[in-house]
Amino acid sequence: MILRLRLAVSAIAIVLAVLAPAATANVIDGADDRGSLLDLGPNLGLSKPEIDRIRMVSGYVGCFLPTPAVGSGALFLTNRQVLTAGHIFFEDSGERRSNCFFKTQSIPAIKVDLIVEEARFGANPPKAGSNYDFAVVPLADPIKGAEPFPVDLDSKVKAGDDLIVVTAHPAGMEAKVPNEVPVVQGCKVRRVPISTSITSFYRSDCDASGSSSGGMNLARVGGQLVYRGVTITTGLWRDPALHGAPYDEKRGSVTTSLGTDAAIHEAGRTVAIFDRFLE
Repeated sequence: MILRLRLAVSAIAIVLAVLAPAATANVIDGADDRGSLLDLGPNLGLSKPEIDRIRMVSGYVGCFLPTPAVGSGALFLTNRQVLTAGHIFFEDSGERRSNCFFKTQSIPAIKVDLIVEEARFGANPPKAGSNYDFAVVPLADPIKGAEPFPVDLDSKVKAGDDLIVVTAHPAGMEAKVPNEVPVVQGCKVRRVPISTSITSFYRSDCDASGSSSGGMNLARVGGQLVYRGVTITTGLWRDPALHGAPYDEKRGSVTTSLGTDAAIHEAGRTVAIFDRFLE
């Protein structure tokens, strides 16, 4: 277990190092507002228990083979499954990656293997950035004491809603944040198109870059933090021309998230039901 954890940390470091030299970010509407959960959390209205809860339920999702890949993810509906972007688990060729893990950013961090064979994908393989680009993946063991943020099916996401986006450690940030501390940003939903696909989705002005995929989108509904969506794609984040550009969907100065309702919620319920047989 200790060896696997060290390997996981090494894999994360390698991927971040590969991304860093050429990395920039799709920074929307001015400066890069992303930063440390510990520094920005209180200004975003997060209490100490909420900050601790975020660190316990969110973190890195990664795979070792055949090539390393890392993104973000968070516990979803139960403490034994994560929601993230589906494309993390596939090579460009469509080959499925293996030796995958979820690693929290709590103190101490908890690393658990992912049972990818039992995952529910929107498509197999999914097209990156599409309405099918999601995965609900069971953990080999539950994360004891972790309480996922609830999903609110009674209220709809709408333009103007405030979001708190949580990512493990996206590439190309202006702020320097330790790898073990989640990165957060306060941003807004800009548009909620009518979806004709299996998932709902919305556009936001949240900054994003490499490894932002799978990030948890939180919002307050009736004073309670709820799990609203998962970051799936952004514009051409390596294009310097988009750095700080005004929100513009046609130019690509936009970030897209899938809602946690519809097919994603159903996938989460299905995995949770089958997961009972693993106990």
